[in-house]
Amino acid sequence: MIRRTFLLELALLVFCLLSPQERVEAAEFFTGVEVHIGSDDVIDADVYAIGGQVLVDGTINGDLVAASEGVLINGTVNGDLIVAARSIRVNGAVQDDIRAAGAELQFRSTIGGDLIVAGDQIDVVAGSVVGEDLVVGANTLTVGGEVQGNVDLNAVEVSITGRVQGNVNADVEERLVLNPESRIEGALNYTSQIDVTLEPGAEVGGEVTRFVPMVEIFGSEYPVSMLIQFVASVISQVKWFIGTLLVGLILIWLFPNTMQQVVTTLSVSPWKSMVMGVLVFPLAAILLLLTMIVVLSIIGFAGFPIIAMPALVYAMLLLLAKPAIAMVIGDYVVNRVTQGEGSALTGALATGAAILAVIGLIPYLDRIVGWFTLLAGLGMWVLFGFRSYGEARAAQNV
Repeated sequence: MIRRTFLLELALLVFCLLSPQERVEAAEFFTGVEVHIGSDDVIDADVYAIGGQVLVDGTINGDLVAASEGVLINGTVNGDLIVAARSIRVNGAVQDDIRAAGAELQFRSTIGGDLIVAGDQIDVVAGSVVGEDLVVGANTLTVGGEVQGNVDLNAVEVSITGRVQGNVNADVEERLVLNPESRIEGALNYTSQIDVTLEPGAEVGGEVTRFVPMVEIFGSEYPVSMLIQFVASVISQVKWFIGTLLVGLILIWLFPNTMQQVVTTLSVSPWKSMVMGVLVFPLAAILLLLTMIVVLSIIGFAGFPIIAMPALVYAMLLLLAKPAIAMVIGDYVVNRVTQGEGSALTGALATGAAILAVIGLIPYLDRIVGWFTLLAGLGMWVLFGFRSYGEARAAQNV
């Protein structure tokens, strides 16, 4: 579910940034360690804020687009609120829609339009009003306010204590609880392996319908069970193994010397590669996000080619991280087994990919190893690029 929520966050970020907005004649840009719009400030324009912290106590007569570590809205936004941050707290009124993605999100607000959010922990506090629909992807969700439209959610745990005037459509992995104060005037449709918990006093005006989660295997759907989940996981890992093997073989075929040097880079400098990956992974994503916000805000969709090239390079490095790591792991294992005789890159690739595919079947360990291979592989490619550039420059080839 964590992986699914992460994908929802990424999709929401892209949706937030690429959604067509009504353009106004003026826009104001704010950057800095702390961006603060004071309580006496009234801005008659769209506002684009990028900083360590964004605090809005005043009034914005337009849209607010923000990207930062933390965002706190105490004032009024008479337009849309589009925000990406680790911590998001909205206490003031938002006239139109809110589209937000982050880790911790809390809404104690009156929202005129839709509330579309994705994150880890999301809390729509009692007293809040969502004028239209609530759309959520989260690990933990609490709905304590009033939603005047429908609720569509995908979460691990959900607690509803407020009022929903429309229908609730929920995909819940673990628990769905309707507390005594909850009121759903429409129907409750939910997909879960566990029955909803209706506490005494909870009310649902329409029908309550539970759907059993299904897993598709070779075009046929089966009810979720431990056996079916294991079979689906095995099939998924086999597909991953084949895909990784094909990508790796293409790389070895096209760039044999380069791939040998890349594998040597991680073998010689494993910790440098890991540190480089840990640094580059978030920083590159943040820089791409900020570039996307600025370019699309100033130039519009005409600036898309400016964003596309670095984004494509970053995506390619992430895609090529695991095949390269598979070669490194396979090379190490083969050397240990054959006592240093080694093997061709193709054999190392197949061995390493098979090991990673088996690890992918082990709960929790698969996520740890998955992040390790992603970060180490990314760092390995970046470190190799820096070293190759340095060597070429030293040889006066650049």
